[in-house]
Amino acid sequence: MRKVIFDSDTASDDAIALLYALDHFEVLGVTIVAGNVKYENQVKNALYTLEQFAPDVPVYLGARRPIMGRWRTVEEVHGPTGLGSLTDISPKKKPEKEHAVDAILRLANEYPGELEILAVSPLTNLALAYLKDETLPKKISRVWVMGGAFTRGNTTPLGEFNFWVDPEAAKMVLNAGFNITIVPWEVTEETAYVDDDLWEKISSMRTRRSDFFIRANETLRKYSKATGALGSIHPDTLTVMIANDISIATKTAELNVDVETCGDARGAMMVDWYGLTGRKRNANVVLKANRSKFVEELQKLLSRG
Repeated sequence: MRKVIFDSDTASDDAIALLYALDHFEVLGVTIVAGNVKYENQVKNALYTLEQFAPDVPVYLGARRPIMGRWRTVEEVHGPTGLGSLTDISPKKKPEKEHAVDAILRLANEYPGELEILAVSPLTNLALAYLKDETLPKKISRVWVMGGAFTRGNTTPLGEFNFWVDPEAAKMVLNAGFNITIVPWEVTEETAYVDDDLWEKISSMRTRRSDFFIRANETLRKYSKATGALGSIHPDTLTVMIANDISIATKTAELNVDVETCGDARGAMMVDWYGLTGRKRNANVVLKANRSKFVEELQKLLSRG
């Protein structure tokens, strides 16, 4: 199995993406970064999810804040603890003492050219690892990024949450020389939603995983529907699905991508569609994805055990 690090600000959809990763990759560790909800809750969520489904996978604590600037957590999206109606979370599993940045560098050295990063969170940990070892991009096989929006920001008019939380980190990672695939917000919004019909099908499965999904995503579902979506949206899960099977991405393009770090457009993804900057193409950007495949894979994941 392909070896990965799951880099996460663990909340509702992250937890489901982690379940999918555990089924399809050798997850060498989960690294936690500031993002969705209070840091301590993110740590508990990762530990709890692994305790339930893969207790031997280690958790490494990483950046507790972005490199620069301020950000805010979004409990209104994910629930008070980040896992919807799952609020009494007291895992016995403990995180490792090794810092996430050091774990990333160690594992990259142990598996040079093999290790991949499932980056479904702000990119602070990976940026800090790069600052500590600028040869890191040569050692990482691929970085799968859930981040950025073409025009429909979900946090500001142009900013998608992961890039908005730490645009300096995103800019650094994009320009460091990693082999990057980006799954932007709009692609996930159009493809990775769980509408009422699919929600009922999942609810009726009555497996440990389906019950976990329903409880963890109840708040996300309510929030998403209040914004006009057909149901809960699962960008991290789609990103990990595409990492496992690139054919789920039905249209991609090699483009130069950068991130704005100033003003009202802070966190905006800047895509050079026409080669106007003359800069090297630095990312494979997913433009379209297969919804029926997303639905099929999600049902398959949650129907197991």
